[in-house]
Amino acid sequence: MDKKEFPKTDYMCEGLRLTILGCFRYSLGRMTYMPSHTCYMITEHPEIFTKQDWQRFIDEIDECPNLGMECDKQTWAGLKKFALHQLSYSKDGLGEQK
Repeated sequence: MDKKEFPKTDYMCEGLRLTILGCFRYSLGRMTYMPSHTCYMITEHPEIFTKQDWQRFIDEIDECPNLGMECDKQTWAGLKKFALHQLSYSKDGLGEQK
């Protein structure tokens, strides 16, 4: 299955970014499908997030007192690893590498 090119405009890009950031904060500590879905969306669209966003993901994961069930903890650990990777490639403030 080919990855869809999305979003096309700066406005759509910023709207998607803010929506995913909200989903991220909502999903932390949830014991539902949301953590895995949210992390999937973040890793599929790394180009829309700023250096500050990647750091925010790391900090909030580290500061969350209850990341959920074991599968959720693994999901968040994977996102944290991905975010650290993005920070190492973030020269202009935007993540780019997968």
